[in-house]
Amino acid sequence: MLAAAFNRKFLYALTVVALLCAKLLHVFSHLPSTAIPLFVLYFPTFFTPDVIVVVTSRLLFQRSLIVSFLICLLITFGSAAQVGLFIETGGELRWSMLMKVFREPQGFFGMLLTGLLPTSCFIAVLAFFAYLLTPSLYNSVGRMIDACLVTIFPRCFRPARQSPGEYRLVSMEEGDEEEKTPEESGIVTKITWARVKLATVVGVLLVLHLVRPRKPFDHMTTTLPFTILDAIFQSRSPMCDPSPWDGPKRFPYQDLIRDDLWVPPTEDGKRGWKPGSPWWEVIRERPSWLPPEPMPGFAKWYRGSSFQLPPDQKPGQPPPFPTSHPGRHFHPPPHEHPPDEHGSHGHHNEHHVSYENHPPGYDGVLDPLKISNADEPLVKELQDMLHQKQGMPEIRHVIIMSLESTRKDVFPLVKDDSLYRQLQQSWRKYEKRDDSKRADLSQLSVNAEIVTGQDAGFGRQINTTHGGLNVMGAVTSSTFTLKSLLSSHCGVNPLPVDFLEEVETEIYQPCLPQILKVLNAQNRSDSTSSWRQAPWRSVFMQASSSAMDRQMQLMEQMGFDKVIDREVLRNASSEFHVTGPELNYFGYSERTLRPYIRKAIVDAEEKGDRLFLSHLTSSTHHPWATPEEFGEQENYWGDSRAGDSPWNRYLNTIKFADQWVGEVLQLLQELGVAEKTLLVILGDQDMQTDDGSGFSFGDEKSSMTTTYANPHISSFSIPLVFYHPLLPRMSLNATVTPLSVLPTILDLLNSTNSLDSAASSVVKDLIPEYEGQSLIRPFIAHRDGRQAWNFGVVNPGGTHLSLTSAAYPSYRYVLPICEPAPFSFSHLSLDPNEAVPIQDWEGGKKIAMKVRLRYGEEAARWVRKADNIGRWYVWEARRRWGYWSGSRQEDRGIGHREDGVLKHDRWWIP
Repeated sequence: MLAAAFNRKFLYALTVVALLCAKLLHVFSHLPSTAIPLFVLYFPTFFTPDVIVVVTSRLLFQRSLIVSFLICLLITFGSAAQVGLFIETGGELRWSMLMKVFREPQGFFGMLLTGLLPTSCFIAVLAFFAYLLTPSLYNSVGRMIDACLVTIFPRCFRPARQSPGEYRLVSMEEGDEEEKTPEESGIVTKITWARVKLATVVGVLLVLHLVRPRKPFDHMTTTLPFTILDAIFQSRSPMCDPSPWDGPKRFPYQDLIRDDLWVPPTEDGKRGWKPGSPWWEVIRERPSWLPPEPMPGFAKWYRGSSFQLPPDQKPGQPPPFPTSHPGRHFHPPPHEHPPDEHGSHGHHNEHHVSYENHPPGYDGVLDPLKISNADEPLVKELQDMLHQKQGMPEIRHVIIMSLESTRKDVFPLVKDDSLYRQLQQSWRKYEKRDDSKRADLSQLSVNAEIVTGQDAGFGRQINTTHGGLNVMGAVTSSTFTLKSLLSSHCGVNPLPVDFLEEVETEIYQPCLPQILKVLNAQNRSDSTSSWRQAPWRSVFMQASSSAMDRQMQLMEQMGFDKVIDREVLRNASSEFHVTGPELNYFGYSERTLRPYIRKAIVDAEEKGDRLFLSHLTSSTHHPWATPEEFGEQENYWGDSRAGDSPWNRYLNTIKFADQWVGEVLQLLQELGVAEKTLLVILGDQDMQTDDGSGFSFGDEKSSMTTTYANPHISSFSIPLVFYHPLLPRMSLNATVTPLSVLPTILDLLNSTNSLDSAASSVVKDLIPEYEGQSLIRPFIAHRDGRQAWNFGVVNPGGTHLSLTSAAYPSYRYVLPICEPAPFSFSHLSLDPNEAVPIQDWEGGKKIAMKVRLRYGEEAARWVRKADNIGRWYVWEARRRWGYWSGSRQEDRGIGHREDGVLKHDRWWIP
């Protein structure tokens, strides 16, 4: 057997067997997340690179024994590592992460010892089967290569008969000396047919490669040794990897959180602000308004700490150092060992702090970026209403309408704005086009004008005295819809990792439905009964499917009492069963929800309940379809973007969505609840062009594209409105995110006297806990040198992080998290469409130098701060959520292959 180890034919058999074992494991581990028919159809394409490796290796093995040994060593141990890790953890090996472990001797030897037994056994099994296939596999592949050469290059090579059933390749000069026999003429015919067969196979494979979807089949095609070589030579951002072994990164500006800037707690219950102090000193006592029985979403109040405590540790008690039992709540990343007593892995790093010092969780008292305006008075418009005789209007019900893929510049479309001018110019360019179907731009966003109070310039009468708050300058917290719902409904910043991993951890703040349940649980001491004491009921409605990336799990975790979705709408036993066709691959038109919305309001009114209704629209999402009753598509564009182009379909869906907003307003009016309902309307993302021109909609040669890994500014600007027909008309021009939605709703309920005294006490305590500021109080853009930073997570989550600041609304910085892309800075006042952003592949000081040359020292200083804050926040967000895995989906185990996927109820659909 030892002699066989240096036999090239044995080494070749071992290489091929190891290669195919690793590939089969890799491919079939993805079977549960792919449609079986497509898996079978594209199965041959998965092995194209493996065929290349098998053939190339055979040629190299024939030339050099040393090269043979090295190739065999690389592929065999690579295969054994993949299989060994799968046996130990059930996960797939990421070579890019393993390279990091190899650089740490402790991590390398620890990993080696952990998987030594299964890896050794697997190598022994490989060697046994390779021994059985020696030398037949080596010879068979050689004959196959000979046959292909004869088929492809018959003039250069042709078979020479040596013995019955055996041929050898000879040159044309050698063969010409012999006369052609009838047998050789038959060989020519066989070669011709072989050519046809070979061309057919290659052609089919080529077509399958061209039409095959990239996800997940490109990843399934990867093979050894390319994955190892890619990990060795490709530069991968540290932010791709799990959280640092040394713990979360230290806040980069310690001078901004020094103790002389701290805010002490007050006697009336305000907890103050003292970032940098030990976390265990910040005790969170259970308030009197919280029932003894645990309420969902309020776990940190019951455990006495905002942080997930190590085992056997009580609130207010410092953890033991070193920690011998890190505990399941804040253990280090999987497959990595815990820090030593110095808080590091054999080396001290002043830029990081240990996990024991900073366990998972969030407390505004320790948040270095926290700026609260809870102590500020109400804005002047609300104060003036308080002083009037009629007082504040009542808010019995709350509705949040999340308009998917809705841009701010179409809510409403404003005459003479950039988009309006482009639409007009498109018709001037094609003057001969029949404009009988030309859309009336004044009718695109009629109801958006009503709720925002913006004068769009079309001569429409708008109520300028009443209607509520319109926010100019709002940006989304994530261009991934479900992550943006977390911000608006729970007041939390989403995780900068791919897809909805937040549901696998503890949402670090109570969501609005959970808060309303606590209000319901209050003990009312007074005997009077009024609508202010009525119980709340939370309902979520969407006409699309909730089978997208664990959405139903998210709804349950948020605390909704009931969910109406596509699955309910088409259920034959449903009260309002929908029998018509679906609008798109997501689900139905929003109009199918009308009877459910009506019933929810009617039931609440009849029972004396209070309703919180959250409604997510999807018609404005790709493929931008409108229902049949909408009528024929109108031409908003006069050039090639007219008709059935994505550009035109998108604007038609915008008009339909605007009509739907109007229908909801009309329904509230019909049911007599319009003047006692707060309607919050916000977008979650925009659509843009493939050339990144976004806001300007590009030119007619551009095409629509998605927000996936696209950090352009056009993906972020969204509408944000708090509409109530009796509230004074207010406008706020500030760079804010949906983080402020929840505290603003609570503040409006309390300030309008829409809560009884018990519920009011709860709300007053909760508002300062959230990161977002209330938008009905003066917005604070900066305080003591600190800025109100806004973080935007780019779809799907782990590719880019967008940073803006309310203190410098013109500046924007995009930091790549785990995506081969440059760092980017834009000056939105001078370049609103980000047509000429400043970019650099290293960021930091290098991009700051470029910014200084174009925009001056102030912008350069800001971009340096944004870079430091962004790099710190990526790790800080993971610490808050208690998330230790990598940024991208492919960095996780097999169980996460369906993350971000719309699950269909038909098994043949991927």
